[in-house]
Amino acid sequence: MKLSTLKAKVERNDFIHSAGKYFIDENSETIKELRSRGEKALLGIQKKGVYTIIGEQYVHYLTSSGTKGQILLKDLLEELTQNMLRLGKGYFKMMFLYKNIILKNGDKVWLHNSKTMFGIWNTILWLEKLPGSNVDKDG
Repeated sequence: MKLSTLKAKVERNDFIHSAGKYFIDENSETIKELRSRGEKALLGIQKKGVYTIIGEQYVHYLTSSGTKGQILLKDLLEELTQNMLRLGKGYFKMMFLYKNIILKNGDKVWLHNSKTMFGIWNTILWLEKLPGSNVDKDG
């Protein structure tokens, strides 16, 4: 799968628009740095001191406390699902409670807002369905 296909997908699922000025792609310094370490980082969100970046196998994150970590795509999907079930589906709740998710290990991962959270979720779901989840940068 080409990176351009992935970008078209995140544009269609409104991830880019909902992330706004926080959206980053392969041209960002953070993603370049992750790639230089051998990580298969693709795109995500970033603001001062925090980021959440979707990769081919992992979501990489930096918390406001300075903790760097990664979580398998499927594990983050499970945690997002469990979090939504706990909080309920009310629009008011979603607007205020989906700025972050606290993982089982206690790390607080930034999601920006509910629309961006759904964009991240949809993107990860789509990547998980791809055979081999290989993204070709030449696209």
